[in-house]
Amino acid sequence: METITINDSTLINDLIQINNDRIAGYKKAIEIATRLHIDSLNDIFVEYMSQSELFIEELKPYLEQQAKAATDGTMVSGKLFRIWMDIKSVISGNDEKSLLSSCEQGEDAFKKTYKDVVDNQDWEITHDLLLLIEKQLAIQLEAHGYIKTLRDNAS
Repeated sequence: METITINDSTLINDLIQINNDRIAGYKKAIEIATRLHIDSLNDIFVEYMSQSELFIEELKPYLEQQAKAATDGTMVSGKLFRIWMDIKSVISGNDEKSLLSSCEQGEDAFKKTYKDVVDNQDWEITHDLLLLIEKQLAIQLEAHGYIKTLRDNAS
């Protein structure tokens, strides 16, 4: 008898939550950038928010197969990170480099969550879901690299 793999809804919702965190983090980054008059970063922040919105839309069908609803929440760690971003921008420096450094930390958290899924063979997920997760991670790694480059080149 053939075993059917059912995608793990908790795992999918965790991926959706980290994307929600990323969206909320970049919304906070836009607020900070606007306050600091460094609006030149807003387009890239909006692009990465849109990227995560697309990732969520790509993940949702895997929940719907199980009649599960996608979460619209964020992780507690994401909420704490956004508070930290706001505090850090006030304390450590009101500059582009500090803001981009905070954004890179958010990208690091995203990368860790996705890599944990890809590297953990114990998840019960279908091959096509794994391929989607790997694709999303590859796209995010490019974004992470770009944010890091911007940070390294900021004054």
